Amino acid sequence: MFSTAWKRMTISSLLALSLLPAASASAQTITVKAGDTLGNIAARYGVTVARVKQVNQLQSDMLFVGQSLYIPPVSPVYTVQSGDVLWKIAGKFGTTIPAIVEANKLQSTDLLVGQRLLIPVSGNPSAPQTGSVYTVVKGDMLWKIADRFQVSIQAIVDANQLKTTELWIGQKLVIPQKHTDTPPSSAGSESTSATPADKTPGAESPAAEDKPWVTTTSYTVVKGDTPWTVSIAYGIPRDEFLRVNNLSENDFLQVGQVVKISVHHIPVTSAPSASYGEYLDWFEAAQYLFPINAVATVTDFYTGKSFQVKRTIGAFHSDTEPLTAKDAAIIKEVWGGTYSWSVRPVLVEVKGRKLAASMTSMPHSMEYIADNDFDGHFDIHFPNSLRHKDNQVDPDHQAAVKVAAGRSR
Repeated sequence: MFSTAWKRMTISSLLALSLLPAASASAQTITVKAGDTLGNIAARYGVTVARVKQVNQLQSDMLFVGQSLYIPPVSPVYTVQSGDVLWKIAGKFGTTIPAIVEANKLQSTDLLVGQRLLIPVSGNPSAPQTGSVYTVVKGDMLWKIADRFQVSIQAIVDANQLKTTELWIGQKLVIPQKHTDTPPSSAGSESTSATPADKTPGAESPAAEDKPWVTTTSYTVVKGDTPWTVSIAYGIPRDEFLRVNNLSENDFLQVGQVVKISVHHIPVTSAPSASYGEYLDWFEAAQYLFPINAVATVTDFYTGKSFQVKRTIGAFHSDTEPLTAKDAAIIKEVWGGTYSWSVRPVLVEVKGRKLAASMTSMPHSMEYIADNDFDGHFDIHFPNSLRHKDNQVDPDHQAAVKVAAGRSR
């Protein structure tokens, strides 16, 4: 489903345009003058440098006198969630479908999970708040929802009379009102009890540039292509490729057919120090940085011993194999001389990124590398990845991931 082909892909002009909001009272095109820099232009118009670069498709910070730059309006950005359609988004933010289509220069009403949309509204959007109903999306867990709305897990359990902490996509949850002991702010004081914009599901402030987002590019099918080989070549799940192109598992690709390819942009996030890795969600980020067929260097967090691995399969976490027999021997040494199901925090270095993860070393099931003295594959988990047996998050793996990310308590 994935590959190392995160190449220098040129975003198709059609979808690049979908990043450009329509001109309005708060958006305009300017001409670069002597002394202008991206920094002072962004500051002048109250937007971020990253946003200016994004909408103008700039590959560097260099500008030249006379260059035209589009300055996007200062509006919230919404990240498309599973199950979203334009009418739902328009209703959520108190705007209209035509306004969203025009603001984003959309050529189609089809949306991609992770796609970012400029919301053309005045004032604060009518984003979900505590006391509303929340719809569970892929990857949600109670603790994540509780953290997002700044309420306790128990409060959500009680409000919904839940008998289990297991959730399903599309489930409706009442989010109870957040209670605080902070007294109401008096005249002249500043209130700090408002829910931050980045706690709203899918919604970001204009300055929130550390969230993954998705664009697409086009690919023309050649002889021998299948949905599997194309998705592998571009480092995306086959199911995602099928969904983006409205294909089923039984559909064949035709030579000359133009298909859409999702391009996932994963901004670098901070870690406490160089000893730790980035804490990146498996479904929205890590699986695209560590796609099938990618080779990575894994370092055991406690011993510092390193070995090379290859992700050979896996959808809910990385099914991984030692690259060589030497690497397999190091793995066995790290686990005390025998392969084991015991969990250890590790750092996965791939594509110039260091990711927090958790690993077991027990060989099992399918193998693709035949000459590495390792009969099967082993599992590497990342934040919110799932185990095979029940498609649930494994608490031991998640605790180890937090150790590798410097988030354990």
